Amino acid sequence: MIYATADASEGDDVESVNLDWEQGRNLNSCREPGDVDAAFDRGEGHVGVALIALVHNNPDTDAVLPRVARGLRSPNPETRRQSLLALTHTARLHGRVDAITVELLHALLSDRTPINDESAYEVRGTATQTVGDLQVFLPSEQLPAWVNHFTGC
Repeated sequence: MIYATADASEGDDVESVNLDWEQGRNLNSCREPGDVDAAFDRGEGHVGVALIALVHNNPDTDAVLPRVARGLRSPNPETRRQSLLALTHTARLHGRVDAITVELLHALLSDRTPINDESAYEVRGTATQTVGDLQVFLPSEQLPAWVNHFTGC
């Protein structure tokens, strides 16, 4: 179930929202990890949008980070890009990432896949920005040495 009010706390009555996965409408209300899992399982094209919303709407980082990792492994370059944005938001909002997502980020620094057919922008560009964001949002002692010494590609 997807909820309409992102700031609702547990136990609050919230209105469910009909999601339009085809057009990507109402996905910014996603707060349930299971909804993101189901979207990944169905191969939804806008799952990355829901993943970013999950980061914003669900305070349980232990539930969010495995979904971010799944997105970073996606065969879809746009989903990988959106998952990198979700990783940045996780660091900014929740103050941590995990070893798995950082390892996947490291691999994406060499991902030369264009985001889409109309763009020459590559996944590695967002990965490079994500490393810089982690340097800003997290204490250096939480990060592996390669992140702390990274200066760009």
